Amino acid sequence: MAYQVKRINKKEEIESCEQFAIEQYYWDSKQEPKAHGWMGYLENQGFFVKMVCEEKNPRREHTEHRKRVCDDSGMEIFFAFTEENEDLSNDSMYINFEMNANGALYAKYGKGRKNRTFITEEVCEMCQTKGCVEEDTWSVEILIPESFLEEICDFERIKAGKMFYFNFYKISETKEIEHFGSCYPINSPTPNFHLPVCFGKAVIA
Repeated sequence: MAYQVKRINKKEEIESCEQFAIEQYYWDSKQEPKAHGWMGYLENQGFFVKMVCEEKNPRREHTEHRKRVCDDSGMEIFFAFTEENEDLSNDSMYINFEMNANGALYAKYGKGRKNRTFITEEVCEMCQTKGCVEEDTWSVEILIPESFLEEICDFERIKAGKMFYFNFYKISETKEIEHFGSCYPINSPTPNFHLPVCFGKAVIA
């Protein structure tokens, strides 16, 4: 069943959306922190996502965009979009948004894993990424701008009910705390989140 992306009018409504959970861990993960979140379509602005992790004092070295936040404790969102009459494949257009608890953002887009392009600094700022660290949890919020999505996919058809694909991840590639978790199962013998064929389905309700 496809994840129903609820339409919302303000960010404060995000927790009324369908909740997802990151519960599947792989590749000899040293930790398995529980994480969950919500995704909605913020009218005329884009996708808004809030993610929460049950992790005390997360590693958060990076403070600037375009740094390897996967070496910190990170949460990630991947979206894949197919063209008309195109079947989903690992060479489909997809975007990866990777964030740490400081709100530092690493994001690229392209078809397939090679030759990917950083989103611009302007789009990074439009994402309004915000992290929050509390005593036993941390969270991150991000807006994926509709204007950017319109540049890379037929977003009007998506708003009208066309299926798209996604996965949510929890990660650290620092050896002492290395872990790899996902919302939808990944079929790979080695660490690899860049597999759109393993994404779940979503539709704007």
